[in-house]
Amino acid sequence: PEFDYLFKLLMIGDSGVGKSSLLLSFTSDTFEDLSPTIGVDFKVKYVNMGGKKLKLAIWDTAGQERFRTLTSSYYRGAQGIIMVYDVTRRDTFTNLRDVWAKEIDLYSTN
Repeated sequence: PEFDYLFKLLMIGDSGVGKSSLLLSFTSDTFEDLSPTIGVDFKVKYVNMGGKKLKLAIWDTAGQERFRTLTSSYYRGAQGIIMVYDVTRRDTFTNLRDVWAKEIDLYSTN
């Protein structure tokens, strides 16, 4: 088979914290300043671990409030969530607790 295990991961956090840039860096070894994501994008990365081939489907969600309702369905079936913030903007860190953790509780199935 092409892979032994498939993991669906979500990246969440405020708009402009660098989710898309981190994802691009992780999946293609390049780094760019990107414009805000509209809706959802995803990339795939294969990783070998413990003799097994893992397929990581990493979903990059929009951080902007007006696109947030689009993301609720993407929580379904996710095995992990990566919470991203900007170290130079404390509000993006506190929003992980005040906004994003509540969204996880609301939408996650596990």
